Amino acid sequence: MNFAKSGRETCREKGSARALSTMAISRDTILSLGNKLAPAAATFSRLRTLLLDPEVDLDEIVKVIRLDPALTFHVVRMSNSVLFGLRDRVDSLDTAVGRVGLGEVFRLVGLAATQQVCQRDLTTYRMPASRLWENAVATAAAAELLAKRAGRDPGLAYTAGLLRTVGRVIIDGAAMGAVYPGEREWPSVAEWEKQTFGITSAEATTLLLTHWRFPSELVEAVAGHFEPLGADGANLSACVLNLACGVAARFGLDLPGEEGDWLCTPAKLTLAGVSEADLEECANRARAHYVLLCATVA
Repeated sequence: MNFAKSGRETCREKGSARALSTMAISRDTILSLGNKLAPAAATFSRLRTLLLDPEVDLDEIVKVIRLDPALTFHVVRMSNSVLFGLRDRVDSLDTAVGRVGLGEVFRLVGLAATQQVCQRDLTTYRMPASRLWENAVATAAAAELLAKRAGRDPGLAYTAGLLRTVGRVIIDGAAMGAVYPGEREWPSVAEWEKQTFGITSAEATTLLLTHWRFPSELVEAVAGHFEPLGADGANLSACVLNLACGVAARFGLDLPGEEGDWLCTPAKLTLAGVSEADLEECANRARAHYVLLCATVA
C-alpha cells in the first residue's frame, strides 16, 4: 500500500547543469529570523521541560506562557474550542490552563505556537499560510498515533510534526525574491533550497530546534526524516515522522517539492514496527484527529 506519491525524477543530474547563484543564509540570520517569526516555539520547548517535572504546578506553566502575549491570546481562544469540551467560555489564561489541565496544555500550546508561525503566505514557495498549517497539523496527528505503535514518545512525535517545516518560514523571510520554480523544473524542493541558499529548510529547522533546546531525539527525527534509512544508519523517530508525512500527503495536504519523499516501503514499515493494516488504521484515526485539532482555530 502506498500512502504517498512515488516516482520522483531525481534532479541531481539536472542541478549540476543549472546556473543558479547561491544566496547563502547564515546561521545568525536563521536564529534571528527564528526568534522573530517563531518566538512561541522557544516557549513550547521550555513548557515541555516544565511538564516533565512531576512537581510542577499550574502557576509555573501560566508564568511561562504569559511571557508571550500573542501565544497567550491564542491559548485562551483555542481553549474555548470543541476539542476541549468546556461548557463555559474562558477569558483568562489562568482559567484556560486550569480547565484544560496539564495533560492537554502541551497540545494546546503546540497548536498555538504553530498557528503563530503560520501567519503569512510563503511567496518563496507560492504557498498560502493555510496549507503550511494544515500540513503541520495533519503530520502531527499522524505522528502522534504512529509513535505509540512504534514505541516512541508520542509527545515528541507530535511536536516534530508541528515544527518540521519552520525552516520554510525562515527561508521565505530571507529569500530576497527567490521563488521555487515548481516540481516540474525542480522535483525536490530540498535540492533547490540547497542550491539556492546553501541550506535546506530541514537543516534550518534542525538548527533552530537545537538552539531552542528541544530534545535530541526530536532534533534528529527532523534532521533525518527525508531519508530515515540513510547511509548514517536507520533512525526510528525519523521513520515515524516520514510515514506521518506520507499520511498527510494521502490526505492531499503534502507540500510543494516533497513528492516522492514519503513513499511507503517495507523497510520503513519494518523499522517502525507497523504493518500496512496498522498504517491504514492510523491514517483513518489521524484524519479524525486532524479534524478535531483544526477545529481549535475555527
